[in-house]
Amino acid sequence: MTDQDARRERYARALYSTLGHSAERHPWAGLAPARREIWYQRADAAIAVADEEIAARLAARDG
Repeated sequence: MTDQDARRERYARALYSTLGHSAERHPWAGLAPARREIWYQRADAAIAVADEEIAARLAARDG
């Protein structure tokens, strides 16, 4: 698994865990691939926002 894939997996699992009780009743390991893909898409969006924020802060610091 690449670093980017590992990061995507961490974000997807973290977002899924925000469901609370539902996530406890339906563990990540048991999710169908199609359902996981939805969380991976959400993770990709969160990663994009985080990367933009990081880039902006670095640019401001190095400005």
